[in-house]
Amino acid sequence: MPVASILVVDGDAGSRAVIAGSLRKMGHDVSETGNAGSALAALRARRPVLMVCDCALPDLDGVELLSDVRSNDELQSMRVLMTSDRVASGDVVSALESGADDFVGKPLNIPEFIARVDACLSRPAKTFHSRAVSAGGVTIDNVSHRATADGSSLSLAPREYRLLLFMLTNQDRVFSRRQLLVHVWDRDTSVGPRTVDVHIRRLRSLLEPFGYDKYVQTVRGSGYRFSLHV
Repeated sequence: MPVASILVVDGDAGSRAVIAGSLRKMGHDVSETGNAGSALAALRARRPVLMVCDCALPDLDGVELLSDVRSNDELQSMRVLMTSDRVASGDVVSALESGADDFVGKPLNIPEFIARVDACLSRPAKTFHSRAVSAGGVTIDNVSHRATADGSSLSLAPREYRLLLFMLTNQDRVFSRRQLLVHVWDRDTSVGPRTVDVHIRRLRSLLEPFGYDKYVQTVRGSGYRFSLHV
């Protein structure tokens, strides 16, 4: 089996060490993290071919992280092996329905774990090509990193660009402030939930001249979504 780049995401340091150590003994290039926020940053930076992710993370449910990974064009081809010590709780079904390639229960049976890693890495990766993301008259070009409304350029700060891109890529899904902090801010400890509100207001003000501010919607008690259904 060729050397592969693998990211291990597990909030339990002991479990993470066992998994990472087993993978390194197999000769793989392994990086580690203990939460979803830093995992997303590592995924963008390293683009591993496999993520081994636990279902219970301290900042975001692992299956929810998996679902978001599968909705991202740039990460869809990555293989994902989920782990959990709550096999009887429905984690297996949730993980597989959300797009996991395989699932392993804890405590790990190391020979079985290694066999499942080999099986995941042996599967052909899918390729996806998505230059632009559009919704209504709003378009984001992933290559030039430009956002437009009805063809007119939107002057977005880097974080505003990432927020709009994330919401457009996940249309009609409701995200809490906590989720947006994880996915857009990488859970930067220097920012709080109200920062999300400020950036949402900024996006709306930029879209308002085109009549598209109504697409950035507040879902009372839950969070925000981008939807063409007003």
